[in-house]
Amino acid sequence: MGAKDSKPCCITYEDAFKRVTNAEFKRLQDAFKRASTLAGFMTQMTFIREVMGDGIPMKLAEHMFVAFGGTSRGVSFKDLLCGLVLLTKGTQEEKMRFIYGLYANETGSHVHKEDMVRLVQVTEGGYLPEAVANCFLDNEKVTYEDFREWLRMHQDATAVTRWLLQEQRTMMLTNESETPTFYQTLAGVTHLEELDIIELEKRYWILKAYSKSGKFDRETFTPLVSPPVPHGVCQGLFDAFDENRDNHIDFKEMACGISACCRGPVLERHKFAFKIFDTEQCNQLSRAQLVAMLAAMIAVEQDHPYMDCTSRAVADPEAIADEILQEYDPERRQFLTREDYLVWTLRKSLPNAFLRLLFQVCHVVLGLKPSTKEDEFNVIAEWVAREERRGLQVGQTVYLIEMSWWRLWKDWVKYVPSPVQTEPLPGNGILGSPRKNKYLKRYAGYTAHEDNPNVVGTNFTPVARDDAVSLSSCGSSDTLVLSNGSYGGSRPGSRTPSPAPMLFENGCLQLSAGSMPSSSSRLPLPQKPGAVDNNSLIVPNAQKVMMLTSEGGRLKQSSPGNLMPGRDFQLVPEPVWKTLSQWYGGSPALPRSVIPNSKHNPIPELELYPITLRLLRHQAPAKQAPGPVSWQDTPAYVPLQSAIPRRYVAYMAAFSRWTTVKQIYDYLCSRLRIRYEDMRLWRFIDENSMDLLEDEELSLEELRIDDNQQILIEVRNKDLTWPEEMSSLVKNRTSRKTTSRPTERGATGLNNLGNTCFLNSALQCVSNTRPLTQYFTQGLHLYELNR
Repeated sequence: MGAKDSKPCCITYEDAFKRVTNAEFKRLQDAFKRASTLAGFMTQMTFIREVMGDGIPMKLAEHMFVAFGGTSRGVSFKDLLCGLVLLTKGTQEEKMRFIYGLYANETGSHVHKEDMVRLVQVTEGGYLPEAVANCFLDNEKVTYEDFREWLRMHQDATAVTRWLLQEQRTMMLTNESETPTFYQTLAGVTHLEELDIIELEKRYWILKAYSKSGKFDRETFTPLVSPPVPHGVCQGLFDAFDENRDNHIDFKEMACGISACCRGPVLERHKFAFKIFDTEQCNQLSRAQLVAMLAAMIAVEQDHPYMDCTSRAVADPEAIADEILQEYDPERRQFLTREDYLVWTLRKSLPNAFLRLLFQVCHVVLGLKPSTKEDEFNVIAEWVAREERRGLQVGQTVYLIEMSWWRLWKDWVKYVPSPVQTEPLPGNGILGSPRKNKYLKRYAGYTAHEDNPNVVGTNFTPVARDDAVSLSSCGSSDTLVLSNGSYGGSRPGSRTPSPAPMLFENGCLQLSAGSMPSSSSRLPLPQKPGAVDNNSLIVPNAQKVMMLTSEGGRLKQSSPGNLMPGRDFQLVPEPVWKTLSQWYGGSPALPRSVIPNSKHNPIPELELYPITLRLLRHQAPAKQAPGPVSWQDTPAYVPLQSAIPRRYVAYMAAFSRWTTVKQIYDYLCSRLRIRYEDMRLWRFIDENSMDLLEDEELSLEELRIDDNQQILIEVRNKDLTWPEEMSSLVKNRTSRKTTSRPTERGATGLNNLGNTCFLNSALQCVSNTRPLTQYFTQGLHLYELNR
């Protein structure tokens, strides 16, 4: 019993798949996704808690986990499905074989009496039924054939046999009462789909893991959203999610806040924005709160990546607040109600940029997957463009994405299919028919409150015919460029480019008349990109040693020189990389740091090629039994481990050229769990060229440590000696033995063993006291012995 390895199930996955309905399979698959790890396995504790429940004894649940096919990694979905189908829809013979597997040994060849008695007593509360003893009358080991015959005659022998063989319909794969699950209930009260809530829960646990307190509190929330959210708004945004004001955001609060902020009608979105600045929750804003809100909205609008530089005039929030209060507060009460705020948002475009930012934060930071490809492109493209406009900052970390994948992704999200047109468009334009106008409103983000008050969108205006997308925007440019020269990203008060109408014909896309020079030009249908694959950017690790740092690998050198952004890769901020890797998957992650150009020059520089170090360790010597020590002709202490320790490449690590020795010490001590005082670093070139790195304030650049330099990590022995010192002593003693010059007695002294320096000094003084030394060497002390 207690096998570490899994036992094969009695039925195959193909057989189990045929016995369940599509609804049951989908329900089980969704439940497994919620409870499984990122590697696709359900851990033993999750299996016991979620599958077995509280009614199954712990010891039996552990054996059930092994019988289901569980290993140290967990149980896979296929094995779990086979086990559940066997328990709920298996035949009598299959269940008897499953019961035999619970009690059998690791190989499944027999059931031992002692193992079965131990498990039965656990399930029976310490009681051993008499029928169990009848199973082992002839032998204490029973094969499957004998066990099956006994089980047919004693189906009520134990609680497990009664549960699986006698009680009918005690277990079902789905609940016939159709009681809504937590996810279905939450989807019913929000604008989110059940699948959205499942994915949000996974991101919630990842975000919660960043917290030192174990809760998604404000200290964890603020660094995630700021920037781009202004720092002064973070407290109000956190409180808007934290409905019960318990200083942390639970999953239900996060889901409801995201629903109101992203998927609800535009009126609900403005209410959520109002709640951010209504710190007193009184449904009204004082003048100070109104000024703070306007200052934040102006800052967000000025920070919009696609806003014209000429229109970035700094507005005065005080003056705007006075105008609002003068219009909506005739009684001079010096506050703005929520109803008046909502009326003001219908007439002004200033709040729309703030709503767009919240929309992006909920997708990029909090993990909501966009409902359309257009939303996905706008969210990612605007976030990247905003960071590009800000420029690189020292200490910032950016990620690399292989350029061909980036182009494939842009082609995929920019493609907006339209219904097949069999008749010519009226008016020879894209706005020629009411049906086409409806199509544009749906896909171009057009919002018209007079048409539908629940339309989701932000201050978009209908596009004109001369705003058609130019053909160059379908290429590899980072932003969508209109034919009139403006950016394709929407901004307050600007026109949004409409998608060029496309026709699907013979497996190709054909632009309609007027959008391309020739109506016979064809474009291939864009394909959805797979997982991000950055392996083409890095050099394969031929040494197969462990990488201590997380830079992802050493970048290749292209033929003209180093790799170049825009040609070989695309730079994206860290939140964008995490979001795309969550939506599409991808590896390896290639983070790179922004460093100053020099130690005294604050100009930021992206370090694509950090210094890679080869870290050496000493191989632990084989333990040897201590032998006798001869003190004759021995000028020094003979170490028990006289062999020179072998050095080998244990790790690879990459550090910035401005990383100091102290920072490397701290990182290695934390990473390898070595005490600071028990480690020394050496620059190792060969046996005769080693330099101890003692000045901790110097950087790798100042020490002139090049790429692929070998650094020896020396760890102090348990007897407080250093391996390199002992190795040096052994080599010195060997060289003295080989020389022909005799060694003078007492000239060398004794070796220090770490804490014996005072004892060695005293012995050296006594040894160099000539009368005393002659007294012992000439044997005069023998006359003083009492016989």
